[in-house]
Amino acid sequence: MKSFLSVLVGTVLFCASNSLLAQTDKPNILFIISDDMGIETVESYGIGLDPPKTATLGELASNGVSFTNMWAQPVCSPTRATILTGRYGFRTGVGGPTGDNVARGEMPAPPAIVPANLGALPVSSAAGGGAGNGGMGAGGGGGGGQGVTSARWGISLEEFTLPQAFNEVPELGYDKAAIGKWHLADTRNGWEDHPNLAGFEHFKGLVRCCPEHYYGWVDLENGEFSTRTGYAPSAKVDDAIDWLGNPSDREEPWFLWLAFNTPHSPIHIPPRELLQSDDPALDDPEAGNRPAFKAMIEAMDTEIGRLLDYIGPEELENTYVIFIGDNGTGRGVIDEPFRGSSHKGTVWNGGIMVPFIITGPGVAQGETSHALVNSTDLYSTMMEMAGINFEETVPDNIAHDSVSLMPYLSNPDRESIRDWIYVDRFNTEEGVKAGEYAIRDQKYKYLNDEGTEYFFDLEVDPYEYNNLLDGELSNAERSRFASLKAQIEDLHNSEN
Repeated sequence: MKSFLSVLVGTVLFCASNSLLAQTDKPNILFIISDDMGIETVESYGIGLDPPKTATLGELASNGVSFTNMWAQPVCSPTRATILTGRYGFRTGVGGPTGDNVARGEMPAPPAIVPANLGALPVSSAAGGGAGNGGMGAGGGGGGGQGVTSARWGISLEEFTLPQAFNEVPELGYDKAAIGKWHLADTRNGWEDHPNLAGFEHFKGLVRCCPEHYYGWVDLENGEFSTRTGYAPSAKVDDAIDWLGNPSDREEPWFLWLAFNTPHSPIHIPPRELLQSDDPALDDPEAGNRPAFKAMIEAMDTEIGRLLDYIGPEELENTYVIFIGDNGTGRGVIDEPFRGSSHKGTVWNGGIMVPFIITGPGVAQGETSHALVNSTDLYSTMMEMAGINFEETVPDNIAHDSVSLMPYLSNPDRESIRDWIYVDRFNTEEGVKAGEYAIRDQKYKYLNDEGTEYFFDLEVDPYEYNNLLDGELSNAERSRFASLKAQIEDLHNSEN
């Protein structure tokens, strides 16, 4: 950890210019996304009552910009789709977890016997939605329409993806790889070939939702399935290191999409040497899933630190590191202050508020931005980081919903570029208006849960305990309520 911290401090001093793009023509981009990990799980945010230890993410926060108002989508596949396309779910049709069991028969069976000498005590092999059904994560999800159906598809091959934008500007010379969880493939878009068809030259990981077991799973590498044992998060970092090779020998910049399954179900205790705390509850069979859930996050944080240490000081001086959670924490393991109905699978804040941290060339050190930001915004942000001209590269006939976050990286206190942010969750067959959706401005939030309306003043009630619609609205509240509803109506009626 010491070498990583010194690298980041040196990076800030090295990149003191006001212009981010002036730092380097071709920076590297390391994008890291975790699975089922809400904002309350990261110590540096100071929100959760009992968060796991996350030393690496804490150092990233100390040497970069943390965003407090990032809204991701409430479940796995839709967030990944918004990042890869810059478009809301109602435009792409990805409104829920991809029904990835449709092609299960084409995959090899997972390892039948998990070796007993790997130092793990399985706590729960399903935990409310397991690997075989596009599961809802630790403790399960919330909201309606949970079962996987054939109507839940991944990204259409007609979408213009982020790696395809890189491919449109070959003179930049970026090498691109995706490693880890994909969860956007189906029988219509190429299934085992989809990560490559979407624009990545190299893919290695899980095309489906989750590993069958964190110590034994079915892996995919560039269209070829195989079985694998080990510890899955460590294997992902090993795969990233294998692809990077010796970073100092690379002549071209690189873009690495690294997607952990952690801490999504199944809930399994990691190797003890990866943990950052000694929790006696790990050995208590009555303690439930939360101790192991926290341990999984600690182990992932340790492995992220190993990767950053491997990349090394010289390469990190020219590398943007982006960390985000894909959605909020699952129902069985979410921490206070989020209320019981606010968890993964819902458009309540506990289901959509996620940690989001960026470090890199010219990024302010140890700062916080309270701007309104959305997972769609990573699409144009990473393009700008690479020097890709959005207007010249993205086809004109594509409606997009992405706002570059680059202005916040050197000036985190600047006024929010967005006036509002939006999320949705729906069954593709029923459409967004029959599902759940929410919109907020700096003060108020409107939420529609399958026809039931809620309205919150987030300045005084950030965890959504007091529905203002239960009482009489003031004139100002009525005005904002009507305005937010009208904005959603306009958005839903806009062209796809």
